[in-house]
Amino acid sequence: MRLILICSLLLPASGLTPTAGPHFAMGRSISRVAVVSPGPVVSAPRQINLGLHMSSKSDGTIDCPDRRSLLSSLAGRAFVPAAAIISSLAHPATAAAADKSKKGTVVVVGGAGYVGAHVDQILAGQGYRVVSVSRSSPAAQADKVKSILGAPLPDVEYRSADASTDDLGALLQGAAAVVSCVGVAPGGKNQRAGNGAVNVRLADAAAAAGVPRFVYVSVASELANGPAKFLLGDYLKGKAEAEGAVARDYGADKSLVVRPAIIAGGPPGEIRPPGPPGMAPVSVDAVARAVVAGALGTKSGTIDGNSAISGI
Repeated sequence: MRLILICSLLLPASGLTPTAGPHFAMGRSISRVAVVSPGPVVSAPRQINLGLHMSSKSDGTIDCPDRRSLLSSLAGRAFVPAAAIISSLAHPATAAAADKSKKGTVVVVGGAGYVGAHVDQILAGQGYRVVSVSRSSPAAQADKVKSILGAPLPDVEYRSADASTDDLGALLQGAAAVVSCVGVAPGGKNQRAGNGAVNVRLADAAAAAGVPRFVYVSVASELANGPAKFLLGDYLKGKAEAEGAVARDYGADKSLVVRPAIIAGGPPGEIRPPGPPGMAPVSVDAVARAVVAGALGTKSGTIDGNSAISGI
């Protein structure tokens, strides 16, 4: 057990500030820990006699044959429940998840998709708790995200749910934001309902659960109002229905609609149709950054078109 681990667990709960640190020397017993009492004015460190025998080892670890006694002693003297410290040591993953929850939870529906995986990566990298939701199993989502990004995202929590039929209330409850990357590709089956009704239902569920922010990935007006509208009628109608629900449930100040045109690249093995001649694609990273800005509240309203997205 490394003594620095104990310090890191004690400080958030007790408010104590480390001074010169634990007093120990190679091969000697450790019986005192220097701490500073909390308060606006701090004077000299207070020496606490632990009454326990510990000795340091050459690899920098502490030889503590009676760990429970040590933790109990620390807790009793620093006013931190021993059970909480022991639980944190026994369940480090739970402690890490709790720390992320304090910063905020963002639910990314469609989080195992091309854009969603990059959104997951940015949010997790910034210390947020990320919940990826898809109809696929958690294991399948994790594998797909790994194939898209080239590396796994171990800090992301994967949940299986169907946004078109399942009760989403419990899943969305307590989230700081919901991101929808849900949609059916142009020409796909049920593309109107897959882009419209599903996202209408999702926006309504997020609003009912009290989620304060909502982000939706739509399509650029440059495409929606161009010749593509004659070929992609149901696809574009579904996108418009989804945007209408976001506006109704959240308004422009508590939501962000990101409207990319053509996104460069795609998931491994997936071939996407090219965009209109002369239309430069936007990078998926730029789209993901815009989405994250909406989830965190630094951008609201609408970001329309590849040039606007690239400028974020």
